Amino acid sequence: MHKIRAGLKTAAILTTFTLTSLAATQACAQVNSIFPPGWDSNVRDRLFMRLGYTSVFTKTKSEDARDITGPVVTARQLRDALFECAQRGVDGNCEVIAGGLVGSDFYTDPVANPNPDPGSFFAVTGLNGIGTPAGIKAKAQRNVGTPTVSIGYWIDDDHKWLVEGFVLAAPLKIKIYGDGVRADGVTPNTVNGQHLATTKLLPPLVIGSYNFGSKTDRIRPYIGLGVMYAVFFDGKPTEFFNDYQGGKTSLTTKNTFGAGPFAGIQTAIDDDWHVNLSLGRVNLRTTSRLVTSNTNITSNSAVLRDISATGVSGTDFPQLVDLGEGANGDGTFTNAGFTTRLMDVVKAQRGSNSLGTYVREQKMKITNTIITLSVGRSF
Repeated sequence: MHKIRAGLKTAAILTTFTLTSLAATQACAQVNSIFPPGWDSNVRDRLFMRLGYTSVFTKTKSEDARDITGPVVTARQLRDALFECAQRGVDGNCEVIAGGLVGSDFYTDPVANPNPDPGSFFAVTGLNGIGTPAGIKAKAQRNVGTPTVSIGYWIDDDHKWLVEGFVLAAPLKIKIYGDGVRADGVTPNTVNGQHLATTKLLPPLVIGSYNFGSKTDRIRPYIGLGVMYAVFFDGKPTEFFNDYQGGKTSLTTKNTFGAGPFAGIQTAIDDDWHVNLSLGRVNLRTTSRLVTSNTNITSNSAVLRDISATGVSGTDFPQLVDLGEGANGDGTFTNAGFTTRLMDVVKAQRGSNSLGTYVREQKMKITNTIITLSVGRSF
């Protein structure tokens, strides 16, 4: 009997100690919580996470690419090189072709007459040199997609107002293609449809929405506004585009904000799980910058076919080159090395082994239609 009483007394002491310890632990945990009293359960009840797949359909409207540093070779430098070919016998081909121009209606001595006559080739055609042709445009890949993870928070107790942020996504890898026509407004230019570059995009997105119905409803539509900050990085031009630009080219695209409307529908599976489908549109305006180093133009350069003069209908820059290269009538040339030699003369006059470093810019408006299908779970 004495042992039983001693055991009961010991159990009572242990129970009292355990309850006291639990109370102290809970009090300590409450004190150390990052939230004010009562917030832990409130925040948890309003939070959910979604795992889904996001598809982005793009429509691009770009301006013409433009030279920031001016043409690679100016009209005056072309005239001076032609004069040197003709007067100083640089080499047979260059001398013969240029000699046929000097003194003709299309060419005047740049020393005796530094300003072109009204009837000269440069004055008649409006040619200002060799640079980025008019009509060079770009467009982004039509569709890209990536898995996404988002976290949502209900602002009010009735679960009417919601803020959702996409916190994790693989970068989107976007291909850039050429677009545009030559000065005649009909003939596609050389870059049209060609893969010009690839860049990566990380698009953090936050959506604020108003949800119709009650939080106990199984199906709830919503409307809202999405805000995106587009981060572009790791731009890489293709070898085709490097050749077109005249040398190794770097590509950078300016990061930019965009916003637009969103709508969607959420369907509850049970108290914890739901399926969500959202559709939105975000417009982005950005500028890409292309820097070409050690630029060189040769008789094989595709850019020559796209440089069009503006003063006379049907008069293109290749007409000047045709005299040395020989046009085949189908946009191709029989390479006689005339342009290559002419550019060598320009480089020699500059005292350089290349035509230099040149910067181009391309402004674009990209309309993104964003569709996300996801599965969510409340905390």
